[in-house]
Amino acid sequence: MRQSVYLRLAVFFVQLDLQREDAQWRHIHRRVRVQLPHLSAHIMRDVGIDADERIANHLLQTPAGRQVQHLRQRSRLRSIT
Repeated sequence: MRQSVYLRLAVFFVQLDLQREDAQWRHIHRRVRVQLPHLSAHIMRDVGIDADERIANHLLQTPAGRQVQHLRQRSRLRSIT
């Protein structure tokens, strides 16, 4: 007996939602943590460190930015002959 189209769609959307939640959790917990014990909260905020001692999200590169940086490094390493 085959499943109905609506049941398949429901399972598909639940799987997409689980993948989205998993990616969001990984994104939050992947952030770089720093420990600068002698700086005040104001200086750390000016430097770009949040209250939870992690680098602010807007200062981190996106995956596309990392790929561009990698491609630039590879092109610089090639010798022109």
